[in-house]
Amino acid sequence: MSTESVVSPLNDRTPVSTSKVVGIYQMLLRRYVEHFFPDARLEPAGDRSFIFGEGGPDRVNYRIADDPNGLGVEIEWFRSRYLIVPGSPTPFLPSERRLIRSILRILDFRYRSMYDTDAGQRSDLFHFAVEDFIVTDFIDPPSSGRLPIALEAIRVASLSTYENRRVSTGALLLGTNEDPASSGRTSSEGAPRYNVRLTALKGFHRICDGLHTVYLVDREGDLTRAIDIHRWADRTQPISTLPHPCPRPYLDHARATVTGRHVCIVLTPSQEIKIFADGTLTFAFSDARWRLLDIPTKYAGWCRAVGAVGDGDLPRRIFQAGLNLAEARKGALFVVLRDTENSVPHLIAPADRMGDEIPIDDPEDPDNLSPRVAKRSLHHVVRGQDLLELDPRVLEAIAGIDGAVVTDRTGKLLTFGAILRIAPESARIARAIEGARTLAALAASFHGPVLKVSEDGLMTMFLGGRRVWDL
Repeated sequence: MSTESVVSPLNDRTPVSTSKVVGIYQMLLRRYVEHFFPDARLEPAGDRSFIFGEGGPDRVNYRIADDPNGLGVEIEWFRSRYLIVPGSPTPFLPSERRLIRSILRILDFRYRSMYDTDAGQRSDLFHFAVEDFIVTDFIDPPSSGRLPIALEAIRVASLSTYENRRVSTGALLLGTNEDPASSGRTSSEGAPRYNVRLTALKGFHRICDGLHTVYLVDREGDLTRAIDIHRWADRTQPISTLPHPCPRPYLDHARATVTGRHVCIVLTPSQEIKIFADGTLTFAFSDARWRLLDIPTKYAGWCRAVGAVGDGDLPRRIFQAGLNLAEARKGALFVVLRDTENSVPHLIAPADRMGDEIPIDDPEDPDNLSPRVAKRSLHHVVRGQDLLELDPRVLEAIAGIDGAVVTDRTGKLLTFGAILRIAPESARIARAIEGARTLAALAASFHGPVLKVSEDGLMTMFLGGRRVWDL
């Protein structure tokens, strides 16, 4: 074991054994892989593990390559080889592989900074959360040093209350040298830095609510002004409709970042932190970890799986409804059947199927319906309409009822609020580890693609009895 020592900027230049530092960074790799990929496995890919590193500010200590099987990622970290394998049989998405590269790049940069006397004087390398630097590296915004500072301010704000209520707030970090909505306008002299110190001011939490108004931060990190995000997006962006779905309350936040390389950060009323970049919701922070969302790729996969006929709007309608319900913290289950003739008898009980007429129990007293028939009478509110004709908010309302919304590939509504039948073999496979909604989603996914929305704000796609992705 090497006894070579290095000078660490982390502890007042106390000599530290190189082998110990390398060991720490090997543990840090596992920590941050688990942070961003909690279901993934980091496995040794060789029979040797090195804890010796040759220091130097210019020496890169990692390599990354695709797993030969195409499922995971092979990496070499301080000469030790590892395999990162996803938690499901679905290969890592290109964006997820890019995020793994960002994890390695940031950890390697922080390690090499111990050999760089100039980097050692930069307190921002060590005063902000490593995971925020990883998110920043992935997004790669202009003047990237602003993003970890802004994230720290937003995170501290999430711990604050105003008049015994949790606060919500937001900031738009300009990617351009000047405000495109107000050409020639500059920050007034003495403008404060947008950082954690502002969160100590009570009024700071009342000026911008994050939903309709956000703070505008210039390239220098100074707070410029407060803006109405809808009006700002209208003035600066060339499109009114996004190419990819986004939760309804944050359409303007995503639209504000379509061009100009702007980045928008929002602390939502549910205390989740959202980051918008390149016209889409990119990251979300909840349950003490960052989630990479990659809505464009996952939405494209959902569209391929549905394969809708007609005008092709069915996948977007369902996906958008799922995002809106997830944001509202309401559970739902959407099932698109490929073969209704064979699947309906297996999944939907006769009493739950959408019929043309409501049966009457007692002709002498037609207003006194039994619970069995009364439930079916609710079908009247949408009878004769398909899913494409329903108002989006009506679709979300019926999807929020306990049970599933089931449709075919043309959008014909087969049932809503239905408790799906589950084959015994499917129940045996998943009952021990899954909840009722997940169990129903797994069983129904043998008949077509399924979108499950959880009350904790997560959305999951199932197909062929397996989970395809989480959002």
